[in-house]
Amino acid sequence: MHTLTLTPREAARLLAETHGLKASEPLVPLGSELASTFHATIGAREVAVKLQASSPKELAVQRWRAAVASRLSAQGHPVPSTLPARDGTIVGTITHNGREVAITVSEWITGTPYGELGEQLDTVAFGHALGSAAARLQATLVGAQRPPRPILHSWAAHTMTETITAHLPRITDATIAEIAASALDLLERVVTPVAAELPNTLVHQDLHDSNVLADADGGIAAFIDFDDMLVGWRVAEPAIAAAYLARHTDDPRAAVDAVAAGWEAALPFAEAERRAYRALVLARLALNAVIWHVRAGDDRAAYGELRSAGTVHTFHALLADGWAEEELA
Repeated sequence: MHTLTLTPREAARLLAETHGLKASEPLVPLGSELASTFHATIGAREVAVKLQASSPKELAVQRWRAAVASRLSAQGHPVPSTLPARDGTIVGTITHNGREVAITVSEWITGTPYGELGEQLDTVAFGHALGSAAARLQATLVGAQRPPRPILHSWAAHTMTETITAHLPRITDATIAEIAASALDLLERVVTPVAAELPNTLVHQDLHDSNVLADADGGIAAFIDFDDMLVGWRVAEPAIAAAYLARHTDDPRAAVDAVAAGWEAALPFAEAERRAYRALVLARLALNAVIWHVRAGDDRAAYGELRSAGTVHTFHALLADGWAEEELA
């Protein structure tokens, strides 16, 4: 998938053409790994706009993801509703500079990415709420439509061994190399022996600290950005959520276990998931450190710095004393 970088002016023009929405103020850029995303004000209405590089093959997946998110919203989950394009499709398309662009517009949810809350965030209480809400989301995703084609990407939990291994030749930092080696060892010793027993299902796969919005009371306001959604290990959902939450506290182990407790209050772990959970948290942190280290020189380097902040310290804090190899109580 190609990176798409557009100016606010370009994005506003395309938005008006595909959705008939004319911005009353300049669009405000938001961060994204591959897309161009903006906060748009349309008179008294506020929306989030995502513009992505597309193709006939990718468009089918982009529309599938938007449809699943729309269904979750309609069923009462904290997921923004999606606004259809002028032609009635859930994701609009347009050609820009000879390339196809897919445009998704969703309602703007008032909330704060929890990673921006700093000391205001009670990570244990929030972790429990996060795990519980993610488990309830999973209960609906089980019955959701599957993707129109198999999906693979570099952030998938079930392919972390292959992805980290593939990046090893490009690692130039000794600390990142050591983290990668430790994660590969954990995956081999702890996760691989139970991998065949891990339940597979549809997962959001990216509940990180910018994709989970907190409300004014410290609860879950919204889950956003379903662009990594695929069929994979169910336990990846709480493990990924816990990995990023752990970066925002002086007690990362308590945060990781709080997410697990919240999840299990709504959806009990399978025995294999209990065995693999903590190791997968560490592996996700390692994957984060490795990918953004390797991509440090590309045009999303600033975004990568934000996404990887605190990862190395948290990985080492969780790795110590064999904690990551212990099964959940």
